[in-house]
Amino acid sequence: MKRCLLPILILSLLVSSLLLSCGAGLQTFSKHDISFKVANSLKLEEYILNSRDQTLRKGSTSYDQGWVMSNEKNFVFLWIKRPEMTAEEVRLSILTTPNVFQSASGTFKAEISGGLVTEQIAGFDVTFALMQFKFLGGEGPGLTALWYCSASGRVMQLIIINKQPEGEMKRFIRSFSCAPHE
Repeated sequence: MKRCLLPILILSLLVSSLLLSCGAGLQTFSKHDISFKVANSLKLEEYILNSRDQTLRKGSTSYDQGWVMSNEKNFVFLWIKRPEMTAEEVRLSILTTPNVFQSASGTFKAEISGGLVTEQIAGFDVTFALMQFKFLGGEGPGLTALWYCSASGRVMQLIIINKQPEGEMKRFIRSFSCAPHE
């Protein structure tokens, strides 16, 4: 039963908003030697993942792991300290990302809508796949991306719902930096 909590939580968070808004200007997130810029219109909130019972709760992230989401839940960025993933682990992680969004009622779901692409962006080898989110009354495009920050020994994942997900992902990663823990 507890395995279902995280998908239900993510579902309820994402349904509240579908598309990122452009907003005027950018804000900078800078914490735990991670820095990136997103639209001012995204109100970022930090979450702690309890891996044992698969739940998220608001709270301060740590250097070793964290989730940062927009309050409209159309932007999710997470990290975890671990050795670099093999190509197969990256592939499986991306291909199983839609499972987090499956609702028991079937009224909200996500699926990979294209092949996996690996591209060098701002010095990172980024593997990503386009996603399609379907919900009662509509659907929208999105994307999930994974990359490794060797300087800090952390795997990064970005999940966005956006009219132009690939462009938004590239803009995000170009503003992204990470550093070793001091």
